[in-house]
Amino acid sequence: MITFILGEDRHVKYFVHSIGQYDYFVIKDAKFSLLHNGKQEAAGVCTIEKDKEKNGYYVDVKIQPVQKSRMYTLEIELKIADEIIKNREKMEVI
Repeated sequence: MITFILGEDRHVKYFVHSIGQYDYFVIKDAKFSLLHNGKQEAAGVCTIEKDKEKNGYYVDVKIQPVQKSRMYTLEIELKIADEIIKNREKMEVI
């Protein structure tokens, strides 16, 4: 769970890497959706930053929840080659 203070712009930063040490991959695109009670409140494009040293990528999302609620879900969609991977994280806004 990710906790936010209402009214703050916040960044959620994920590190994405392969399981194998020498597996090569490229994140072509990353998008996010901020859902409240299952309905989309915000959406946009994530910033992608390659980390050559760790052989992975940082995916950064800037969000600002509108309401106090425990019912937020952040959905991040990554496009790697022709495959789309989704990750969901529940959030609480206080």
